Amino acid sequence: MAVSTEIVRDAGDEGTLAVVLAHDTETHALTGSVTLLDLGADDPALRIVALPEASGSALVPLMREAAAIAREAGGTALRWVTESEETDRPALEELGAVEGDEVHRWWRLELEPAGPAPDAAAAFRLTREDALFDVEFEDGTAVLAHDREEEGTAAGLAELTAAVMEKLRAEHPGTHEVLAYAAPDDDHLNAALSAAGFAPTSRRAVEYTLPL
Repeated sequence: MAVSTEIVRDAGDEGTLAVVLAHDTETHALTGSVTLLDLGADDPALRIVALPEASGSALVPLMREAAAIAREAGGTALRWVTESEETDRPALEELGAVEGDEVHRWWRLELEPAGPAPDAAAAFRLTREDALFDVEFEDGTAVLAHDREEEGTAAGLAELTAAVMEKLRAEHPGTHEVLAYAAPDDDHLNAALSAAGFAPTSRRAVEYTLPL
């Protein structure tokens, strides 16, 4: 697939340096985008980050345009966080991107469905003290997003995770799998997910750096 790029300089959002769009040269359909954010950091290597919404063949031309804009703005490196997929490896190698720290890893738990798949509108939030799980549904899969203000305790997070699973099984019996993510150094959340029967997967989010 041949790709052409378009640069939008005036994105209208404060802190947005530019948006690079990729189009299929034959169909002119949008195939991906990269938003460049200027964080205003004193260190030029930390100043500009990218938010890519692209993969495969569209990633290379997009990130090259993004790198040129970041360099023009005084950056010495372009950083972004993305889900690490094997299909993107050749593109990342072609770009010369350097793999950095793992930001989070996905965990998975299979369930035996006992009813129709839950509707996306059934999303809910469960809270215990300062910790919470937001739960959304995608085609029978429950996706858990965790947040908390304080470190908390392993027991507290285990209780919250168990409560989420209890609610899922009782109110959404058609759920066939549950996905959640946790940072590698979040020992309490990793322990809570493991105690609930989750297993870590190979799917992870990684920070990449492209020296300019």
